Amino acid sequence: MKKLIFAILLFTSLGIFCFKGNATVETEPVDTSTPDLCSGSTSAILIETSTNKILFHKEKDRRLPPASMTKIMTLLLIYEALEAKQITKDTILTITEEPTQVEGSKAFLSIGDQINVDELLKCICIASANDAAIAMAIHLAGSEAEFVQKMNAKVESLGLKNTHFSDCTGLSSKNHYTSAYDLAMISDYLIEHYPDVLHYTNLQEDYIRKDSVKPFWLVNTNKMIGRVKYLDGLKTGYTSFSKYCITLHMKQENMGLITVVFGYDKPTTRNAESLELLRWGYANYKLEKVAQKDKVVDSIDHILYKNRINVIVEKDLYYLSKRSETLAFDVKYSYEIKNDACTGKVQVYLKDTLIQEGNLVSNGDIQRKNFFELMKSIFIKIFI
Repeated sequence: MKKLIFAILLFTSLGIFCFKGNATVETEPVDTSTPDLCSGSTSAILIETSTNKILFHKEKDRRLPPASMTKIMTLLLIYEALEAKQITKDTILTITEEPTQVEGSKAFLSIGDQINVDELLKCICIASANDAAIAMAIHLAGSEAEFVQKMNAKVESLGLKNTHFSDCTGLSSKNHYTSAYDLAMISDYLIEHYPDVLHYTNLQEDYIRKDSVKPFWLVNTNKMIGRVKYLDGLKTGYTSFSKYCITLHMKQENMGLITVVFGYDKPTTRNAESLELLRWGYANYKLEKVAQKDKVVDSIDHILYKNRINVIVEKDLYYLSKRSETLAFDVKYSYEIKNDACTGKVQVYLKDTLIQEGNLVSNGDIQRKNFFELMKSIFIKIFI
């Protein structure tokens, strides 16, 4: 017994006592063949948001003018400024002359108008208001040109190769382009990091200055919003040189899809074919959760620690597959508790191929007993 106590105390003082564990649970790649969809488009793409897997594409890397879909990046920078507390939704802007001179869709802001960020977000997301976008750009960067530099810097940081912006509205036809793939990635980033944007893009209509002497009614440029179940965004676009284009987001059955289409002659065809693409995605694919967030992989109650240590999965892991397929995954867990920290991996295999990987962590701080607490625990175990 003395030898046992001595061994435990020695390991405690050196801080090298560790646990290792393994476990196994049990479910094939997505068929990447694609049908003839979006025949009226110049370029199109459909992605699943949690995996970023491409389900359909047509000329996905072709550089094209995005028109007002440009404002997806404008919104991303606005939300980054909100996150950085550079502004709040209650921040009030005074409208200068430059935004009032812009062409195209607008909220008809006037010089000297005072309007807060919340209402400007409504203008951009619902009515695709160019004047609101420029007003925000000037407020955040000092000028639209400086704001555009930030837009292009963000493009570079996201690693996108087929995008360059020349304005924050999409009105420019010179050196202003993106691709279906790049815009899908920008949209996915925006929604993942700032899902609040969907509260605005999902509004069929609303007002700014509702209780003032000059209220202004905003109507969503996306006529499918409010009429198509689960559809909650994201942005329409049209100029004479871009033709009709749209970025859509839908989420149902825990699966999010984004589609981007370019180059339609008619908005009705654009709407019908982009919606058909979304419905095709849901009809043919499913998202399976292969690892559950907070799942307890192991629970350790050891004399060295004050508390029970639960080893858990840090984040949900998903796998996208065809609805017609029944898959058998092999999920393996491995972890180590050492130096008062838990580190580990959850690995998902399909036919011996690693397809997903995530982290295992402890569900709280690991608290090691001090000398006196340990001696007390040993005494209780031996004599009580």
